[in-house]
Amino acid sequence: MIFRLIKKKFLDLLFPDVACGICGGDLIGSERFDLCEDCLGKLPYIGDGMGICAKCGKPIYDEAVFCLNCQNNKRAFEKANSPLIYEASARKLVEDLKFGGKRYLARPLGKLIAVEYARRGYDADFIVPVPMFKKAEKARGFNQSLLIARTVSELVGVELKTGILIKTADTKNQTKLSGDNRKKNLLGAFEVQDRAPVKGKTVLIIDDVLTTGSTVDECAKTLLKSGALKVYALSACTTEYKLQTI
Repeated sequence: MIFRLIKKKFLDLLFPDVACGICGGDLIGSERFDLCEDCLGKLPYIGDGMGICAKCGKPIYDEAVFCLNCQNNKRAFEKANSPLIYEASARKLVEDLKFGGKRYLARPLGKLIAVEYARRGYDADFIVPVPMFKKAEKARGFNQSLLIARTVSELVGVELKTGILIKTADTKNQTKLSGDNRKKNLLGAFEVQDRAPVKGKTVLIIDDVLTTGSTVDECAKTLLKSGALKVYALSACTTEYKLQTI
């Protein structure tokens, strides 16, 4: 009995994509996003007909070019986009990856970002994932942004560079902080270890969720100070727009 359970867990790790990452149903053939057609169709996409902020990529529901947050706060990154709104099944995908340890879910999220890369006309010299503080990464067992970034790099043909951008401060969890406190919490939290590959380059940051934009903004500032020409950001999901400072 115990042997069968161990064998099942081992096979699940080797072949996780035999079932849909959301509903657990069998996949038929080779679904492009490792999700069944039904769940794929129900994801909360940021569609072509939806208005989005030209800077942070959040959906906006008026004729404005920029959301009020981006109008009122200077952003270090050139622009950011996400394929999904952080709600319903999209939220489940991210949370199952981050907190459920389902590392294989990084692949469908990375595939969706890769489509967004082409859709939005991005052109980067290399990719960096948002880094985690070593202690936090060890506790989780992995950096979800790095796992996602590996798939993006593979599909769009842009080199992934790890270890260049690192997180040097053990900051508070951002979840319950206000927009302004999120920004303060991250001040000086990141560092570029090797400036040579960064100088004069266009860098793409990959993250799982863009909330206020504070994290990718601080990463972008650090990269620009180290000589990067431009910094873009892509995340799997973005939260709905709320008026707040970053």
